[in-house]
Amino acid sequence: EWVFVPVPPLVDERLFRVAQGQLEENRTRARLGRRTLGYLLQGLTCCAICRYAYYGKTTRERGPGHSLKDYRYYRCTGTDGYRFGGERICSNGQIQAEFLEAAVWHEVCDLLMNPEKLERDYKEGGEADASLRNAEALKALRLKQQHALERLIDSFTEGLIDKDQFTSRMARAKEHIAEFDAQIHAYSGHVDQLEHLRLAAERFRELSATIGPNLLDADWHRRRELIRTLVQKVEIGKDNVRIVFRVLQDAGRSGPESIAVTLPR
Repeated sequence: EWVFVPVPPLVDERLFRVAQGQLEENRTRARLGRRTLGYLLQGLTCCAICRYAYYGKTTRERGPGHSLKDYRYYRCTGTDGYRFGGERICSNGQIQAEFLEAAVWHEVCDLLMNPEKLERDYKEGGEADASLRNAEALKALRLKQQHALERLIDSFTEGLIDKDQFTSRMARAKEHIAEFDAQIHAYSGHVDQLEHLRLAAERFRELSATIGPNLLDADWHRRRELIRTLVQKVEIGKDNVRIVFRVLQDAGRSGPESIAVTLPR
């Protein structure tokens, strides 16, 4: 048999209602705080001069009509004297957040919607095509020299030439092959770069197809996700901004880990 014994309230009813109202207000503020959008490039920006990070900073200034307005900037850590014993170590200026974020997002969208520009822009420099032609020509010459070396060995084996002739001609043939190998290797950097860009462009095409046609309408959180996926860092210089894109590599392939795009500041 249960016996219920009345228990006096721990707090009076008025105080309880006040506490409940405060809790509800706190929950409302927390929800609003979570909705507050931060800096789109936070954690990705750095100074091209002192190499310290750029960080987001909001200042209240008088705008048109002398009304106060909040302005967002990215500011170099090296310009804050209080962080370095009272003296700044960098003179690089701050940059408006709206401009920088819009520029980076534009480049991300352009890369996703036009991935072939990676390969096209590199080819337009002329070095890639010239390197490909030179490498192919050198490989053909090396193959001829290799065949000549094999014929030389056969001639010596059949007794058509003596040992001294064989030794001297063998040394010259090996020197020529080594020279061809060195020249081919010198051109291989441009060839590998072009192949790497082709692979990168294909990955961007796949990613773009996954995202779909609503890329330009992406909200802040989606933009943040895509930027952090594709951008390794944003280097801010005195006269330009350099966006370094991440480019994943296939296992066993050589090539750059990133592709840089320079924007005027």
